[in-house]
Amino acid sequence: MTALKVLKGNFDSGKKNYINYTTQSESKKDVLFTDFITNTVDPKQKRMSENYAKNYKTLLFHLNNFSEEYDVNIYTNSVNEEFLDDFITYLEEKNYKLNYINFLIILTKGMVKKAAIYGYAVDPSFDDVKVKTEESFSVYLSMNEITRIYYYDKLSPIQKKWRDLFVLGCLTGLRYSDYSSLDSSNFQGDFIVKTTKKTGIKVVIPEHDYVKEIYNKYEGKIPNGLSLQQFNKHLKNISREIGFNDTVIINYIKGRKSITEIKPKWKLITTHTARRSFATNMYLTGRMKTFEIMAITGHTTEKSFFKYIKVTKENIVNQIAGDTFFRK
Repeated sequence: MTALKVLKGNFDSGKKNYINYTTQSESKKDVLFTDFITNTVDPKQKRMSENYAKNYKTLLFHLNNFSEEYDVNIYTNSVNEEFLDDFITYLEEKNYKLNYINFLIILTKGMVKKAAIYGYAVDPSFDDVKVKTEESFSVYLSMNEITRIYYYDKLSPIQKKWRDLFVLGCLTGLRYSDYSSLDSSNFQGDFIVKTTKKTGIKVVIPEHDYVKEIYNKYEGKIPNGLSLQQFNKHLKNISREIGFNDTVIINYIKGRKSITEIKPKWKLITTHTARRSFATNMYLTGRMKTFEIMAITGHTTEKSFFKYIKVTKENIVNQIAGDTFFRK
């Protein structure tokens, strides 16, 4: 039985507040955590990424449901170790994936830290809570597969249009929001110059020959106009039609259960496959230094870069097998 269920009946009001009353001498106490999140996020929406408000809206949804389901009040100093343990249990019982739960806890802890900076009462025990994570599963396309997509001719005119946009993404390493908004001003000589929407970082990318062909085909007017969801739908249909039917085994934790799924590769190809494929294929050439690739992808640390690319032990062994070290 969780601490939540034990303590819920210990208060005459019927509401559990989680508050460590040793923190009550601080200023700005008794402020609902959800109100603090709303008041913090709303003014920043216009200058943050499109997912910023969406992420916190999702967090608010779960916090409000938790509060209603268990009849509890959640203040800024309610988010302590005990609360987070109960919140994690609640999310596990809702059968959410482990990495999704970790994402929500990171958002929650980040807001508590911000509340402390702003002078609100907080309970420092919140920072003791850690959630295990697992490597997120994703696929990448080899250069042979990208070439197969590029030259596949049995597509409708509209499918060819979206196919070309995806190939452009595979060979620039940009996010969908960036590669779908390229115009002629971004093509400068033999380079693509783009200030990325998410990070505001300016990147300079050498133009692949396929990219040059696509640019010329559309006379600099790169296909665009689809939402992320619409493009992903087209992309899966195209990938299925081309025949990416290799089976892929996926292992993950959902709720408290270990789940194994087998899916055809086409179901796992999304807009973000393009960026991951670009980084992985550049790395697998063996000819480019990691920091050189990172200058294009925008990764700021090697740790984040190596988590991002899809390189197996077999890839690495094959890459070094031809090295002169292994010759007499």
